[in-house]
Amino acid sequence: MIRTCITLVAGLLLAAAGGHADTAKYVSTVKPFAKGDILVAATIMDNPDDDHGGTGRLIQYDGNLQPKGELYLTGTRHKVGGLTFAPDKTLWAFSQLTPAVVEIAPSGVQKPVRTFSDRMYSSVTFGRDGSLYFGEHMMGTQTGHPSVTTKFRLLPGRDVIGDGHVFRHSPDGRLLDEYPTQANGGMFGFLAVTSTVLADDDTRMIFVSETGRRVMQYDLKNRRQLPDLADFTTNPDVPMVLVMNPAPDGRLLISTGKGFLVMDPKTGAVIRNYPLEGMGWAAVSSSTDGQYAIVGNFFTGEIVKVRLADAVIVARNNVGQRESLSGIAQYPG
Repeated sequence: MIRTCITLVAGLLLAAAGGHADTAKYVSTVKPFAKGDILVAATIMDNPDDDHGGTGRLIQYDGNLQPKGELYLTGTRHKVGGLTFAPDKTLWAFSQLTPAVVEIAPSGVQKPVRTFSDRMYSSVTFGRDGSLYFGEHMMGTQTGHPSVTTKFRLLPGRDVIGDGHVFRHSPDGRLLDEYPTQANGGMFGFLAVTSTVLADDDTRMIFVSETGRRVMQYDLKNRRQLPDLADFTTNPDVPMVLVMNPAPDGRLLISTGKGFLVMDPKTGAVIRNYPLEGMGWAAVSSSTDGQYAIVGNFFTGEIVKVRLADAVIVARNNVGQRESLSGIAQYPG
């Protein structure tokens, strides 16, 4: 039983890794993005030698979670996650273990893959000046775990898989700065800056380490770690924090495995906790109007749209792939 639990959590830990497209086997049917479309990362787990390897795939739904098409990605070999739309409406995604950063135009066409770094970037937040703030997914020296077959790559010329920092790049990809954020490693010690949100006119970075129980923050202007925004170590209703995304009004949506919560980004106060049936609720994103949360279950592949006002599930579907669903974003139009 203990080993089973470790295996399940280890899979959840790395819910945001990546996949590779076999164009001879899979045909993309994605349509140009329409306002309200929901894009979901649901890698096809078809690599028998790597339990985090597979064909990168995004499923396109309409605003009521009815399927519209699929996009198979190139340049990725592992699970894909970290979906977010840029101000120019480009969809960004990450295959952390490959590593690869993916950009998709609103036409539904994948752009040529750019090489930003040898590091395993996990998420991107867009500065008002056009800067790209990337969170580094992993840190430390551990290159694997007994419960998974995938291996984590070392940084070239070093004996670490990462430093767990935030990196600022120019819009054309040049590295501009490195911020020595102090991630907590999550439950197994190697998960670092896995989700990020900019606040206070781009002077404060809020971030989490998947499977940890803290919401951390960093003063970008003065280059120093700040006291935690929230710590759920003694809160049984929040067994872990997994993925964090902002609502349009700045409130934070954070998945907890048991569901998700909404948090005040200034005080860290939990505005409301939303439990969902079962465990494995990892991917979460706000609707573009801020009235709903779209939440995905990594274990089962279920995806639901929850009305925040009364916690009613108004739409649901399933990606048809277990231990794969790792990112959600809604197209603003």
